[in-house]
Amino acid sequence: MKHSNFQLKHVSAGVLALLSGFAMAAPVVVGNMTDGQIRLTADYALPSSGSSVDGMVTNPPSTTATGADFYLNDYTADGSVFFHTYGDAGATSYFGARVTGNGSFSASTSTRYSRTFTNTTGVAQLFNFAFHVDSGELGIGGTGLGFADLLLQVSKNGVAVARDHTTRTQAVDGTSTCASDDLGSLASYMSCGSEYANNAVFNVSMGMIGVGESFTLDYDIVATVSGELQSGGGGYGDCPTLAAKGDFVPAFEGCNNGGSGSATARSGDPFGWGNPSNFNISPTASVPEPDTLALLGLSLAGVAATTRRRKGASQA
Repeated sequence: MKHSNFQLKHVSAGVLALLSGFAMAAPVVVGNMTDGQIRLTADYALPSSGSSVDGMVTNPPSTTATGADFYLNDYTADGSVFFHTYGDAGATSYFGARVTGNGSFSASTSTRYSRTFTNTTGVAQLFNFAFHVDSGELGIGGTGLGFADLLLQVSKNGVAVARDHTTRTQAVDGTSTCASDDLGSLASYMSCGSEYANNAVFNVSMGMIGVGESFTLDYDIVATVSGELQSGGGGYGDCPTLAAKGDFVPAFEGCNNGGSGSATARSGDPFGWGNPSNFNISPTASVPEPDTLALLGLSLAGVAATTRRRKGASQA
């Protein structure tokens, strides 16, 4: 995707593209749909009006049979970006996405957990997805234009069933806005009242699954930031000027520690290392098959008829 001079509608389109499966950057995919699959993406532009760079190509993540771990720290005289996006679909599944930008930047990253589940219990079952979400952050610092967007979404067969989606923007004059587009139980994760979200446990119903029926669970975490941000004071001063003088390292450090403004979006799920109960998709209650219900109905009708006859006989 070509980023244009920090137009927020382009950033939002990127979020939609990630969720539709048509990512701006080529994804890294590990695992399989039977046991669990992890899919990572990351792309960025420095400055925000520059050409898009595929982070997965710039610094390929380390991978195992069940997971991938992506780190990237890149910078120019105009700005910098930092990513940490990861996931593992093994016995103790965990995953998360984090991106921070400084100065002039545009960046987005995502992690997706996917798996297909089949009801093999022999009876229709209500399935529940129970999981723990780690603390999160969504904030903009400094002066100038800023954008930060964080999305957590659980989908069943491609249809969203739970979502926490929060967007913060900052105008040139410093005016800040925040909007939420939430759905279901995840809506309580992050609010516009704070830049931080506390860790919490959530339950999302997958609905009734018949005998032998299957469903696909997708869980997306998408973090997106963009900005033309300057410092509110402090730091090493004007970073591009320092860099042009050859003093690049302190210029970069200054940009990350007060020399320029920043935007961050991050969340992880779950963070209970070694505890499978923090990420569990399982049946919660069985429901009798139609034939069983019919027999039960006939039985109850018989009991009712017998009771009426006995009552009539006693009154005669």
